[in-house]
Amino acid sequence: MGLLTALISTPLALRVGTAMIGIMLGSAAAGACDGDLNGDNAVNAEDIAQLLSSWGGASGDIDGNGATDAADLALLLGNWGTCPAPIEWTLLTRLDTNTTTAIDANGATVRTWTGATNGASVGYLFPDGSMVRPCNYAQGSFTGAGRGGRLQIFSPAGVLTSDLIIASALFQQHHDVCPLPNGNILCIVWDLRTQAEAIAAGRSTITANMYSERIIEVRPTGMSTYEIVWSWSLWNHLIQDANPAAANFGVVSQAPQLVDINFGAIVSSDWVHLNAIDYNPARDEIVVSSRSFNELWVIDHSTTTQEAASHTGGARGKGGDLLYRWGNPQVSRRGTAADQYFRVVHGATWIDEGMPGAGNLLAFNNGDRIGTTNDWSQLVEIVPPRDKSGGYIVPASSAFGPATPIWSVGQVGGFYGGPTQCGAFRQSNGSTLVTLTNTGTAFEVDASGATTATRQLTGQIARAVRYRLVDGVWIGH
Repeated sequence: MGLLTALISTPLALRVGTAMIGIMLGSAAAGACDGDLNGDNAVNAEDIAQLLSSWGGASGDIDGNGATDAADLALLLGNWGTCPAPIEWTLLTRLDTNTTTAIDANGATVRTWTGATNGASVGYLFPDGSMVRPCNYAQGSFTGAGRGGRLQIFSPAGVLTSDLIIASALFQQHHDVCPLPNGNILCIVWDLRTQAEAIAAGRSTITANMYSERIIEVRPTGMSTYEIVWSWSLWNHLIQDANPAAANFGVVSQAPQLVDINFGAIVSSDWVHLNAIDYNPARDEIVVSSRSFNELWVIDHSTTTQEAASHTGGARGKGGDLLYRWGNPQVSRRGTAADQYFRVVHGATWIDEGMPGAGNLLAFNNGDRIGTTNDWSQLVEIVPPRDKSGGYIVPASSAFGPATPIWSVGQVGGFYGGPTQCGAFRQSNGSTLVTLTNTGTAFEVDASGATTATRQLTGQIARAVRYRLVDGVWIGH
């Protein structure tokens, strides 16, 4: 420990020669705050102590070569001092205008993207700074809340590079999208089904066409061209117990991996009304939230399109069947009204790797209850019960666990986001960024649920989403 003591007690200028300092400060590999090993927002003697104590091992590795060595020490010393403030953008996609705006930590506008039409949901950054923005395609065949149908993709410099019409006579993108690590984009799309198709599938109450749901993975191939490289259709995962002569007949409560085609009303053709989608790259799984069903669902993305249309295949061996569902066990006949948790749900999202609660699920319970005087919202974090292999535990006859969220914010008489949109994203510092669409408010809460910051937004915003630029890569949700 003699070297360690000497390094800590000797001024920086005397520890290394002038030439060595020049090499360190000129290192192209050094990031904005490489060397802040203890996360106190400064590179100092404590970080040197930590680095030297792990010499030869991996815990002090800064340059990513797998070992703590002289190169890491050089990077650390080259970044000596207080870490610079990170570049931080919060993206605000307007539902009532054709713009997406990035504001910095002080609320100043740093970038504005002007799209073709009003936003359909949330605009997201790719790691390189390009941005995808779902927006309204009024010429499409489908109508309803959250109507999209058009994806506009902008380069890191803000130049439009793709303008994709995700709409036809049979389907149309709506609400949310999710950029994938491979550069593709997951889209929620309405899936048109005729009255005859619905009756043949076992629907007992229907007087016109209905919108089912699909999830498609889009690969942009040009300014106006794209490929659908993967697809999942709810229509392949139905069950019903109303008509033995129709398809999908079975015992609903014995098949929680399937969706009862007779649950819920069809309102202006819209049946399920998915409103948010997110992807977990560590598990290769998708989560979506259904406003009409008051549930969130988890689907296996590791399947092929053919497997996704079946009940086998994929990493979990279930094909495209639901791996997990939570929020309203009445839908699967595994609970009563007393067991319903969500009262309109939006914004289902995974908590990303490296953040507190990684792998858990966040969702916004709008709390739009019967009547007009008892509405209040709640943000919930859910830990899906899993077995040793990582698969979801499916109870024999009861609802999927857990019985209650592991964490929640919101209570009777508290905040209310209204009956539409809203949501939240977990942040790397452990806080959670919440958006209330009805009042145009974004606020942050810490792990205890205390509000640490509040910002009033302009216009109608579905969800504010935040990114940080780290070593040239935009990281966030």
